[in-house]
Amino acid sequence: MQKYGGRLTLAALHSTLSYILAAGLGVLIAYFMSRAPELRALRLSQFIFIPCAMVALVYFLPDSGGAPGLGDIGAFMGFLVVLGFLVILLSPNIAHLCGAGLFRFLDPQDWTCAEEEIALRPIRKLIDKDHFHQALSDLEKILKTHRPTYEALLLKAKLLHQCGRIDDTAAALLSLIALCQTIPQQLTVMELLASLDEYRREPPAPPAPGIRRVKIHHELVLFQMSAEPPAPHKEIPPGAYDVEEVLHHDRRWLKLAGEDWGNAGMCWEAILDPRQTAAAPQKFGFVRRIARAHEAISHAVKGKPFMRQQAEAQRLFKEASQWIRQDDWPRALPLLQQASACDPDRYEIAYRLVQAARRTGGNDAAARIAAQVLEQSQWTESEEQMIRELMRPAD
Repeated sequence: MQKYGGRLTLAALHSTLSYILAAGLGVLIAYFMSRAPELRALRLSQFIFIPCAMVALVYFLPDSGGAPGLGDIGAFMGFLVVLGFLVILLSPNIAHLCGAGLFRFLDPQDWTCAEEEIALRPIRKLIDKDHFHQALSDLEKILKTHRPTYEALLLKAKLLHQCGRIDDTAAALLSLIALCQTIPQQLTVMELLASLDEYRREPPAPPAPGIRRVKIHHELVLFQMSAEPPAPHKEIPPGAYDVEEVLHHDRRWLKLAGEDWGNAGMCWEAILDPRQTAAAPQKFGFVRRIARAHEAISHAVKGKPFMRQQAEAQRLFKEASQWIRQDDWPRALPLLQQASACDPDRYEIAYRLVQAARRTGGNDAAARIAAQVLEQSQWTESEEQMIRELMRPAD
């Protein structure tokens, strides 16, 4: 009896160890299969379901001893069901890893950091020695492995002009418009483009009749067309505009419909929104639907990832900044509130939020929102002082 009891105790211990080992193996599979940043949203659900599925596989394993019976067939069917569930669970990971592996095999990646600062000093030293072609060649090599900056592309445009490549100079200057962060930067680009007109004389074509709608993804400086040089200018934010084509100083310009403000047509075209053309509705395959289900579960439990919240805050803040430029604070306020909720530690958003509350709701609203802002993050002494300055009643 003791021997039989001993065998039962040993079998139970072996079964418990098997389940523990299966669960541990499931945790390892979930960890290694979801290490890629693109798969992190699936981690939570996979850390739960994969160990459970591995334990279920061990549970439904047919007994190796004894004659097969109806119970073994049922266990085998349960084993197949759990195995199918595990394959479906891991299908996004398998698809991504196989695709990434094939892509790396066919096109090995150069992991040079695209955000690395471009060192322009060696290029300027070559320019000082009048080695313009060598400087241009070295700069073009650098721009192939680095993200272009305003300073680097402006230097490239000047080198192209020095080397007599006028069309390439114009193309480089037009690509600079999307990198401009201030009005003076755009005005510099416009002046350089205007200086190329004497080299790029083309017979003016008659303007296209009618009004059309264009959508731009970057700010653009417009000039008052009827004024004498230097013409007054203003900046319009990204968005959709009704424009009409006209000839201005023998050049094709686009101006706001019914207004006297415009710019060269090529400047508008350089920052056209690529999404302006209608895109076909996106279709999701079976694997993508599984991945989206995992992501929805993860977001419901943990919330959105921090990086995604920061990106959402940046998008909302950029949209609010457009209304602030137009002095439309009531429209900017709700956008700033959403942006602050997504990224409560960003001071620029917090300051603009208190400022918008002051402009729209008066001193009491500004004081209430400023108190919330001061509590939502750890600000430096100077940042806290600037926020408190907005809370003071106007004289």
